[in-house]
Amino acid sequence: MIFKLFQKAATILFILSPFLMKAQCYQGNTVFGDGEDISYTIHYNWGPIWVDAGVVTFKAKLEKKGEKQVWHLTSTGKTFPSYDALFKVRDYYDTWVDPETFHTINFKRYIYEGGYTLVNTLNFDHEKKKIYSSTKSNNNPVRFDTISIQACSFDMLAAVYFTRTIDMGHIPMYQKRQVSVVIDDQVYNIYIRPLAKEVVENNDGKKYNCIKMSAKMVEGTIFKGDEDVLVWITDDDNRIPVYIEAKILVGTVKAYLHEAKGLRNPMKALIKK
Repeated sequence: MIFKLFQKAATILFILSPFLMKAQCYQGNTVFGDGEDISYTIHYNWGPIWVDAGVVTFKAKLEKKGEKQVWHLTSTGKTFPSYDALFKVRDYYDTWVDPETFHTINFKRYIYEGGYTLVNTLNFDHEKKKIYSSTKSNNNPVRFDTISIQACSFDMLAAVYFTRTIDMGHIPMYQKRQVSVVIDDQVYNIYIRPLAKEVVENNDGKKYNCIKMSAKMVEGTIFKGDEDVLVWITDDDNRIPVYIEAKILVGTVKAYLHEAKGLRNPMKALIKK
């Protein structure tokens, strides 16, 4: 169970895709641009002790794939050197997305967590409405699966960026939404709702106008089935998570915005530098 801790901390960021409507998918992007680079510090609590565990980064670039220019979205998660001796993590997420439809072309995930390894690839065939999954963990045989593409379903990383293209200010507070996210070889339905507009002070002292969200997690993972993950997203045209908090079976995980570079829009949510 412990070996999934950092993976799940990163997954908190990857499933923040509230407000997907089955009749309304991608309608264009004015939120993120080529060269955006955002990072978060991850903090882990076990009892009275808080530990600075590591960092998670997200990068967006426009690159050529074949003859077509597409979004190349990547994310990495790694523990700090001081934490490696206790539990070393080196995670990498990679997806290629069509900028016109925001359909995933293919997705890869490489995991190293305390000696546990996992490699998962997802190849999307949108004409046949199928996802072809390949999963290899430790010394286990490769597992192949075929998954049906659901309306407005995304890989973990594409879901984050797709969500940011949606105008959250027009979603009624407390209205619950369901989102389908493909994780490894399964499709999970996550229930998410906006709760309030609040001012959040980051751990660096900066304050932001934010929309507070909650996400009901998948029971049976290291998250408690009756606990929500809480997320505060900037209430401006960037719509990036500033602060994330989740109770897990063996403590609490927090993620703080560390740095945001190459933003497409001014950071109007920032009210105190």
